[in-house]
Amino acid sequence: MLMGTATDVILQSGVAASSLGLAPGVTVRPAGGPGSLAVIVEGIDLSTDLTGDQIRSLIAVWSHAGLMVVPGQSGLTAARQAAVVEWFGRRFHRGDGAAAIDQLPMVGDLPVQLLSNRDRRQPGDAVITGPKMAAATQELKMHSDVQDYSSPPDLTTLHGIHIPPTEAGGRTHFWDLFAAYEALDDDTRARLAGMRWRPHSTYKTMKGVNQPKALANDAPDQASVVTHPVVRTHPVSGRRALWVSTFTEELLGFDDADEERALRRRLLAHIGQDRFRYTHTWTAHDVLFWDNRSVNHARDSWDGRYLREMHRAQAGGSVPF
Repeated sequence: MLMGTATDVILQSGVAASSLGLAPGVTVRPAGGPGSLAVIVEGIDLSTDLTGDQIRSLIAVWSHAGLMVVPGQSGLTAARQAAVVEWFGRRFHRGDGAAAIDQLPMVGDLPVQLLSNRDRRQPGDAVITGPKMAAATQELKMHSDVQDYSSPPDLTTLHGIHIPPTEAGGRTHFWDLFAAYEALDDDTRARLAGMRWRPHSTYKTMKGVNQPKALANDAPDQASVVTHPVVRTHPVSGRRALWVSTFTEELLGFDDADEERALRRRLLAHIGQDRFRYTHTWTAHDVLFWDNRSVNHARDSWDGRYLREMHRAQAGGSVPF
């Protein structure tokens, strides 16, 4: 039986891609950067009816790779993207109901988020100008998606529809949380065992990304009741991730606030090292699939004179352990 190609490609989990029995025509190669965090998958057209073996291959690679880049997907519609993510689990999106504080712009009535600086009040590709431009094009710091929820999405997919010139910014960075955990000294790993943390509330999270309903609300913030493990175990590989981010409000179990703050800052600085990072420079119609259980990501700001438009769809939703 013919198999796809993945010679000597070691995925983030430590598994060789060649051991996954990829469908014929599916190829996997390193995306570059340090470590084995990111891979490029080719031989797949997401806009077409894929075979069961092709779909299984995508799921298998994603389950072991922190980041999977599938380039050249110009035929992928938002509706099809919403369908594709259901191969990986139940669709996930924020903002349940019209009154939700965390409703985000969507692509029509689809469960696909619209991330764009397009001025939708005008025809064509006009972009937002004036005071709102900086908010629409701001840097997003290192995080894993929707950590303010008790069951965050396992998968995020991001389709680059309109991409600014490389020199205008807008790159996306990813950090390997398995490697970050394993690089800790033994004493720190022992200290973190069983430790939990509290994230920013949904209200505070939405203010941080300039969500209009949150900005219009001047009520005081209420501390989140959600907690997560500092060290998260991946359900497929069993590997451990140092699962904290800039959404981490507080490490729990400390009597000394200065001690807590110092450790939290040290962990974030540790994760953010270049040796754990892959930087993705976008090409139009790249589709990225990443595993929120094992990576953090961040976005560079970009020159707001240029349109940058993405479609994001998510799936899964599991309690971290």
